[in-house]
Amino acid sequence: MRTPRRKQTAATTHGYEAHSTYTANLGVPDRRQYRRTLPAAPSVADLVRPGDTVATSYGTGGVVIEVTEYFYKAPTGETLSHFTIVYVPPDRAQKYRDSDRHWINECVAVGDRILMLFEANCDEVFVVGRSRPADAVLPRSILIT
Repeated sequence: MRTPRRKQTAATTHGYEAHSTYTANLGVPDRRQYRRTLPAAPSVADLVRPGDTVATSYGTGGVVIEVTEYFYKAPTGETLSHFTIVYVPPDRAQKYRDSDRHWINECVAVGDRILMLFEANCDEVFVVGRSRPADAVLPRSILIT
């Protein structure tokens, strides 16, 4: 009797590697190459603020409602800082429900770019519209007749 051959998993046949903390925790091989924000450089929270409009390299985006910092304890022993950007669709920015919330996880500022923590992940976040600061002075015009 012949024993059926087992199908190889994608990780073993194609050499996939972890591209997020989630996949690394599932056991996908982690090359342990991470992006970091340099100490004097602006963080993700400095580059994107609530009210800004963001877009991703994979075609999603909306109006930012929250930017939160998290930490990842890497297998190398380092604790790495990264951010989560929470956004809602532009038409729901004024009044949104919990079901309208979307997350972009593991964001790291590298220079003036917002990239993902794992180097194996090539996704990028772009700020496509800036919100006006609350203390901004509106320009005034005078009508002379």
